[in-house]
Amino acid sequence: MDTPRLAGRDRSARRTSFAVLLALLLALGGGLCAGACGTDADTFVLGATTSTYDSGLLEHLIARFNEDHPGLRVRTVIAGSGEALELGRTGDVDLLLVHAPEAEARFIEAGHAPRRRPVLFNEYVVAGPPSDPARIRGSASPSEAFATLARGGHGFVSRGDSSGTHYREIALWREAGVAGGGTGYVESGQGQATTLHVASERGAYVLTDDATLAMLSEVLDLAALVEDHASLRNVYSLLAPRAAIRPERAAVFADWLRSGDGRRAIGEFRVRGGPEALFAPWPGDDPPN
Repeated sequence: MDTPRLAGRDRSARRTSFAVLLALLLALGGGLCAGACGTDADTFVLGATTSTYDSGLLEHLIARFNEDHPGLRVRTVIAGSGEALELGRTGDVDLLLVHAPEAEARFIEAGHAPRRRPVLFNEYVVAGPPSDPARIRGSASPSEAFATLARGGHGFVSRGDSSGTHYREIALWREAGVAGGGTGYVESGQGQATTLHVASERGAYVLTDDATLAMLSEVLDLAALVEDHASLRNVYSLLAPRAAIRPERAAVFADWLRSGDGRRAIGEFRVRGGPEALFAPWPGDDPPN
């Protein structure tokens, strides 16, 4: 979509900087580690999305994995699904946990991974100011809400970063029959947490996963306004890149995540100790619809 961006945000420069930073970190033996960082002999690299990190789910899962496999350490690289898939293509990560089904399908069709393995899911919501000036609460569908936002020129903050959330947002604009998101549309070019903060500060609307919204609810002036719709299901899948350097170690984590212990860890996660489980393990081996 040809849309305005926030001042100072340049997507190509951001990707170049990210790639340079990643190369430096890995060359130095560092990286973004969850849990204790191991040596090269007992470590693999997981490329995961910002929503799994910002919600706290990823830290929870890796801590539980380390209890069962204390000799293996997970070094994490956090990025939008599009950037994470690119890192899988170049062999910079050994396993991917992403949520962009169409991009994943293209990745597999290009021969970069044998298949996608659905492992967990949660829900997207359309969030906005609690006062809901656009009156989208109660919309029959997310696309109807998006059409209302575009007609009224209401503020909307997109991630604009080729993430799974951004891909889903584009699909919803397409379903709404809207090109460009309307006059109030801007791109943050950032991850989920930062994008939510920008939307809150601007009094704008935003598409987000429900877990990250819940994690940050105490510091945001945003409310979930459109939710519980079939088009808002958010499926996360594992992909094992063919270019991975440490595929055997990564496979241990992938198998654990789909095991009974991993499934229990997913279901037991709570955002800030709340009563509601906002992620659920994928119910079986069948691919998502």
